[in-house]
Amino acid sequence: MLTFSEKWASRRLFFDVILNLCDRMAEVISRIFNPLINPVIAFAVLLFGAPSLTPGMTWGTRLFYFAIATLFSSVIIFVYVYYIKHKNVINSTELIVREHRINPLTLGVLSYAMGFFFLTLYDAPSIVRGLMFCYVTNAIIVLLITRRWKISIHTTTIANSLVAIVAHFGWMMAPILVLVPIVGMARVKMKRHNELQAAAGGLIGGVMTAVQLYFF
Repeated sequence: MLTFSEKWASRRLFFDVILNLCDRMAEVISRIFNPLINPVIAFAVLLFGAPSLTPGMTWGTRLFYFAIATLFSSVIIFVYVYYIKHKNVINSTELIVREHRINPLTLGVLSYAMGFFFLTLYDAPSIVRGLMFCYVTNAIIVLLITRRWKISIHTTTIANSLVAIVAHFGWMMAPILVLVPIVGMARVKMKRHNELQAAAGGLIGGVMTAVQLYFF
């Protein structure tokens, strides 16, 4: 039979494996639902998820709108973040230090605004224009808060994106909103934010998007 110390060591090893697995899951979730990936997924779902909701639009037109949305909601910001990382302006592309988020967020506001301008110019569907507009306003709010407090951009953008999808497809899609607290818990688990910062991001992203899309 195992001695008490051997049993305790076995149990401790088991819990260490579970904790390590949780850490890895949190990292995977955080990477998948990155603030630069969330908009791409959202625009793809809105434009390609249910063509019957936007009849008369060719696939070429959908791809054109998707290219504009992706360029201004993700690619430009992505390139800038990796550029300043290459120049050693920041120490991580995750922008762990609060002060390092100011410039990318400022660029994000300008890039989202340009995206909204071109989507409006080329008469994109209202839900696509509306979501890009929400990214602009929510990014402004997050930028102002980030000057004093490290609110979660992950939970803001995932809530922003998911609320737009629910608004477009209906309440049958509401269960996907469970991803917001899941992403929030992942960010807390990785020690990137505390519970309040993660929750605040989700609330701002969700509530502000819902209100704006209602009047858009």
